[in-house]
Amino acid sequence: MINNSNLAPPMRLILDWLDGRQPQSTRTRATVSSSSGLGLLVLVCSLAGCSTIAARPELSPGSWAPLTVMNEWMPTRAVAGQYAVQNTQVPRASVLAQPPQTYDLTALIDMALRNNPVTRRQWQAARSAAAQFGAAQAPFYPQFDVQSATGYQRTIIELPATVGKLEQWQSEPVAELTYVLLDFGRRRSMAEAARNRLIASNFTFNRAIQNVVFGTQSAFYSIDAAHAAVTAAHQNLRLAQTDFEAVRQRVDLGLATEPELLLAKERFAESRFDLANAHLLVHDAEAQLAIALGVPANQVPAAQGLENQAVPNSLKANVEQLIAQASRERPDLAARVANLRASEADVAQAKAQFYPVLGLSANYGENVWNFTFGSPRTVQTAQPQYSGMLTLKWDIFTGFRRLNDVRRSEADREAARADLKLLELDTAAQVWRAYYEFQTSSSKYEYARSLLAAAHESYDANLETYRQGLSTIVELLTAERDLAGARYTLIQSKAELLTAYAAVAYAAGSVAVP
Repeated sequence: MINNSNLAPPMRLILDWLDGRQPQSTRTRATVSSSSGLGLLVLVCSLAGCSTIAARPELSPGSWAPLTVMNEWMPTRAVAGQYAVQNTQVPRASVLAQPPQTYDLTALIDMALRNNPVTRRQWQAARSAAAQFGAAQAPFYPQFDVQSATGYQRTIIELPATVGKLEQWQSEPVAELTYVLLDFGRRRSMAEAARNRLIASNFTFNRAIQNVVFGTQSAFYSIDAAHAAVTAAHQNLRLAQTDFEAVRQRVDLGLATEPELLLAKERFAESRFDLANAHLLVHDAEAQLAIALGVPANQVPAAQGLENQAVPNSLKANVEQLIAQASRERPDLAARVANLRASEADVAQAKAQFYPVLGLSANYGENVWNFTFGSPRTVQTAQPQYSGMLTLKWDIFTGFRRLNDVRRSEADREAARADLKLLELDTAAQVWRAYYEFQTSSSKYEYARSLLAAAHESYDANLETYRQGLSTIVELLTAERDLAGARYTLIQSKAELLTAYAAVAYAAGSVAVP
């Protein structure tokens, strides 16, 4: 029932009158006749209808688009609600195991493969290609259909000195069977193209899995490095606090100056800034890991620390062997080969269109009808209809369409060949780069370990000599800064080494590190 109190006064008057009562605001006034009220209602509805029709997209399409080049399009609340992304994320208790735990790399990879939409999308694409391959087998089978035209027809027939009338009820059920005997490779090439596209989609799915695995590895090492950087920042902050206290003690004893204390205080503030920046890097790494795992950023699980990760010593193969392995095992390379073969099948199908199609056709039906011609006579009958034919269809001239289809398919084939060659070169370059990045990262990690040991010894010596008055505050702060830098360098070099090791396996087309 309409709530009249929410309507505009004229409309409320009309609805009150049609409800059989006087309007609330006009109980003491003269009543309005029902005919005039009905006319006013028709007028208002007509105006509303005209305004609605004027806003139809076929009459005013511009009103459905952004009105100006400078302003955003503002959808109505109803439209915005229809297209708002619904929260389909599973609660945290369902995504992660309970109780909360620390996840190692293997567990995170398993979580990524289950949740990441990249693998799910490519899996569905492969299933779609499989269904397309199944559909491509249909022309090899006989095609059977049933149809019927049933209804009534009345026809006037002109006759000498009179007019005839034909009234007819008719039904023509027909069952038809067709089968292609010979098509000069059309069906075979179409099925071959579908098969190769299915194989390409399957290989692409395999590469998508490798992408997710490598993305998870990179994010895992990044977040481990970020957490280690926070730990190092806390250690550096404690060192800065120790230096500040040592300088203040010497100032209290009159053995150091106020500028030295200010330098120590400045270094302490820098350490606090570095700690805040390290926390920001952790949040950035959490966002990267959330994308790799396919979970919301506020549901990223805790990962094992970088100190628990073993450092690889060397690779089991040289760069030439890794390039050869990549050529054999990279799924995206195999997918490009399959796409090239699908393009070759498309060329064969386009050339087959120049040849005829030979087939069989058979049908059986009933012609069931009764009709009356004129007044007195009605005829009813039911007769069978059937046929069996050998059919031949040969397109002689199609406006050069077939010729241009061949040219197009041949161009697509050469483009696919070029794509394959480009990926071969890119694969070799990826393996080459990953191999030498690993070698360099391994050397940098060893240098970083030596650097940290030397920086630690230098700082301890400078702190002791400063307390004894044998070195300056500048020397102490320099040693502290060098120690802090050495800690960050070791953390970063270890994360880079682990990532480079995983990158070699990824470039070679293997989930397991070679």
